[in-house]
Amino acid sequence: MRGRLIGLRVVSLIIFIALLARLQQLQFGSSAATSRASIEQNITRHDYIAPQRGEIFASDGTTLLAASVPTSLLGIQAESLPRKRADRNAVYMRLSMLLPFSDTFTLSPTTKMQEDPALAAAVYGISPILPADTSFAPHQAITVTVPMGKALTALQLSKAYTDVITLQPGVEKALAKANLPSYLVVPVAKNIPNDVALAIRENALALPGVRVVDGFQRDYPLSAETKSLSHLLGYMIRINDKQLARYNPLNDADGPRQYLESDLIGVDGIENYYESTLRGKLGTNQISVDVWDRIVGEPKVLQPMEDGKNLILNIDMDLQRDSEQILQKWLDIADQRRMRLANTPGKDQVKYASYDRINKGVIMVMDVNTGAVLASVSLPAYDNNAFNRGEVEEITDLFTDEENTPLLHRAIAGKYPPGSTFKQFTAAAALDSDIINPDTRIQDPGFLLVRNEYNEALTNQYPNSNRRANGLINVSDALKVSSNVFFNTVAGGTDYVTNLKPNDPQIKGGLGIDRLYETVSGEFGFDKLTGIDLPGEDSGIIPNKEWKKQRRERWGVGDTYIAAIGQGDVQVTPLQLLRATVATANRGTVYQPQVVKAITDLNRTDTITLTPVIEHTINLAPEHWAVIREGMRRSVRDSDAYNRIANSNNKPAGAILADLDRLDLAGKTGTAEYAEGPYLRSHSWFVGFAPFDNPKVAILAMLEGTGDLGDGSGTLALPAVVDVLRAYNGEGFPDINGNMPAPAAGSTGQ
Repeated sequence: MRGRLIGLRVVSLIIFIALLARLQQLQFGSSAATSRASIEQNITRHDYIAPQRGEIFASDGTTLLAASVPTSLLGIQAESLPRKRADRNAVYMRLSMLLPFSDTFTLSPTTKMQEDPALAAAVYGISPILPADTSFAPHQAITVTVPMGKALTALQLSKAYTDVITLQPGVEKALAKANLPSYLVVPVAKNIPNDVALAIRENALALPGVRVVDGFQRDYPLSAETKSLSHLLGYMIRINDKQLARYNPLNDADGPRQYLESDLIGVDGIENYYESTLRGKLGTNQISVDVWDRIVGEPKVLQPMEDGKNLILNIDMDLQRDSEQILQKWLDIADQRRMRLANTPGKDQVKYASYDRINKGVIMVMDVNTGAVLASVSLPAYDNNAFNRGEVEEITDLFTDEENTPLLHRAIAGKYPPGSTFKQFTAAAALDSDIINPDTRIQDPGFLLVRNEYNEALTNQYPNSNRRANGLINVSDALKVSSNVFFNTVAGGTDYVTNLKPNDPQIKGGLGIDRLYETVSGEFGFDKLTGIDLPGEDSGIIPNKEWKKQRRERWGVGDTYIAAIGQGDVQVTPLQLLRATVATANRGTVYQPQVVKAITDLNRTDTITLTPVIEHTINLAPEHWAVIREGMRRSVRDSDAYNRIANSNNKPAGAILADLDRLDLAGKTGTAEYAEGPYLRSHSWFVGFAPFDNPKVAILAMLEGTGDLGDGSGTLALPAVVDVLRAYNGEGFPDINGNMPAPAAGSTGQ
């Protein structure tokens, strides 16, 4: 009997082993190759190491303009979250008690609220702003926004009414938007407070899948105070799908990623132009883990992480700050004039009353011997920290403000007619082409009457701005008095002029638009990008015969007259005009403007100083440079020069006449007309350099829509440049009332 039992047990064991073997064969045998491949694929992962972004400094190398500030990020590793939906929601809503996420829940159908007063009371307890009347349509659904303190209440309600309430946690929405692999830690909130970070770490067991990650926030310490920095620096936002496709391979097999979906990227300014330098390289490791998510073996480095580089700019922070204050001061003075004229009875009162507030302009300073941009101010400006704060309304206002356009970097992207500031380049073209020489004298009767070359019955008049007759003048005289007639004549000739006397000098044919274009575009760089290390630069417009032909129009001698004095269709950027004037100041060297001076590693142990870039040299005779520069000097230095006379009673400017001599300034004003509605308005320009014999800097000021506000070029733009030159020399400059600042403590005031 006992033997039978033992035998039965043995048979049973054999049968069990056979069945177990067959089960293993069924589970693992027939699909072994497929299963192994699947496991291998699943356990090979990529781990990413974010680089630290480089910082941006002013020219002194210590004043911080763009900082990488350590901060805490809230991250979610989706694969470590609870598997059950209810448990995941509990984690999400616990986070919502600590940080503001956009949690909502949908109730459908709403008729359930009529059937269940307790449900209605609970819903209204979460969101009392719902309509008091609960008589919704039979199949209507409502979505309720959950206030931060009501997150756990909403969670309990969703558990109690699973049939009609669907919870939509804000954290889950952020995860879905990131669209990253579940094994990665996805940032869902940045800049979390220290106490919140501590609370999350201390309650890690109740928050599976939640991680506090050390990160960096971009901060612009001085931009709130000196907003014009924002145009130079730019800002950072989360990378978009188009940018991801541009920088990343199609799939991981084609190479390592450069960006993750949660990364920030530079937009505009230095942040954009030097994005790859500042960012560094995303580190990528290939790791293997077993089925229990444990790392197996050593990581394989696919791309080593490289921190970004620091940038040191040519921007002098003191000069930048002073230049912004100076520009704002002169815009305010101009606006006071506007309001005064609008309230003064007369034929132009209605015109001035129609003008918008004067608040737009540019000041730029460039090193004459290197092309370094020492200051660049464009107003209106903005605070680029707005993008760090993430205030949607504030950011939206920046993009939709069509009146002030604060995001427009007028210094490099604003296009304006340059007016008489352009005459220095017309003079260079005429001298270089032997149309005139330094001693050539041309009759200026105050205006030219010109017969239309295509219809002799028509005549056009081309006057000086003040219609004053200057008599026989040479090129130096013409630059001093800013004679339109002189430069009209040398550019377009006298062939069709009808109001000159027979014995007056004649310029047959003149320079012509082709040779003028060749000089101003080919030599001085107008109608082309300057190559400045900033994005968004505009090339401007220098019209010529081909330009007209594309618009199905014929080029006429009148077009040449107008182009020669920087009017009509001529449009330049302030940067182009300043760079070309730098070439006049240094007698022919055309530099590529540079905002960045040096690149360093994060530890500041390895520095690469950028060398000045000479684009080319203008081959103009020394005597030609001399006469152009002398004419520009006389325009502000001769005792009978209009600019000196205009400023003799310019009270808000303070006493600038003595400084014109002391600072040894030379330059050219310009009043550039443009149409606005029914009125003809004008911009005010002054561009110059100092000291005259051995120039160090060139300075430009442009105030939009101020040319007809009491000779804005001479009494607004010129004094603004004088103020900037004072600041460049380390001197104080007068306030809006003409008062000089008090000496610093300990100063002798000398």
